[in-house]
Amino acid sequence: MSDELLPYVSIVIPVFNEERYLLSCLTSLMLLSYPKDRHEILLIDNGSTDRTLEIARRFSEVSIHVKEDVKVGAVRNYGVQKAKGSVVVFLDSDCVVCQDWLTDGVGKLTANPDSVIGGQYLLRDNPSWLEKYWILTSRGRTITEISLVGGCIFTPKEIFQNIGGFDEYLNAGEDSDLAVRLKKEHINVEIDPSLSVVHLGNPSNVMPFIGRQLWHSSDYINGLPHSLRDKTFLLTLAFMAGMTGLLGSLIFLPAAKSTLIISAFLVFACPGVLSVKRIRRSGVNDKRLFDYVSIYLVDWLYLIGRTLGVLSGIKNRLSFRSNAKVRRR
Repeated sequence: MSDELLPYVSIVIPVFNEERYLLSCLTSLMLLSYPKDRHEILLIDNGSTDRTLEIARRFSEVSIHVKEDVKVGAVRNYGVQKAKGSVVVFLDSDCVVCQDWLTDGVGKLTANPDSVIGGQYLLRDNPSWLEKYWILTSRGRTITEISLVGGCIFTPKEIFQNIGGFDEYLNAGEDSDLAVRLKKEHINVEIDPSLSVVHLGNPSNVMPFIGRQLWHSSDYINGLPHSLRDKTFLLTLAFMAGMTGLLGSLIFLPAAKSTLIISAFLVFACPGVLSVKRIRRSGVNDKRLFDYVSIYLVDWLYLIGRTLGVLSGIKNRLSFRSNAKVRRR
């Protein structure tokens, strides 16, 4: 296909204090094989106070826009408002792409114009123990499911706008919410591992990992009853019930032996459900026992973080209601 017939593409990158990885991200975009006159790079800043904008200004090819004091969904939507392309690609600023990433992605979208196509996250070089067992690759298999990651999405602009864009009120999970709404409208959502990007910003230690999951799950309560359709939320509730019952049983033994058994089962089974799902999805089947145990431990930490996020959401909801009552007096 000649360059003139290629669709014009807008790459939208939301940023907030991303000085650590932004240079690597933008440098990789400068090496794209897709014609430079057929794509634009839009960097949407959410009020950075570090060297993010200074780094971005080194690249004349990058168009900088500012959208402060809003959630990430609104930042991405603002980028689409500024986009000139008929195809919009969402990329996170802590991700690095390969040379043919955009060419391949646009080619797949052109062949499937009624679809939204996403990639996955790949490990950086020399990953930590936690990163290694959190990011499980799928070895080139194409996965048809509703899961999207905000750091790698290819979509026709018209489809994205018709669906209403990202939810602008969610702290996190706006990518999964988008995928659910697309599926509801019978729009094909495809995850293609060949379009995956290297994610540099994964938490490499336990506490940042738990904190990331806390943040991601903090909007579950605000999202009720919609959140009840989220299988991860339901699994988190089961894990929470198990933890609550386990602690209660330890205090009130021997009266609650049956509760102790059921609670212990939930606490240890729920991470296992996640592990089996991730292993099957990734296609990894040649791991050692140590690897499987490590995957399980990471999923246990994941549910701890998600539980803390739900509790944080409950606390915030109660505080909001309490403050509302005070204002009405």
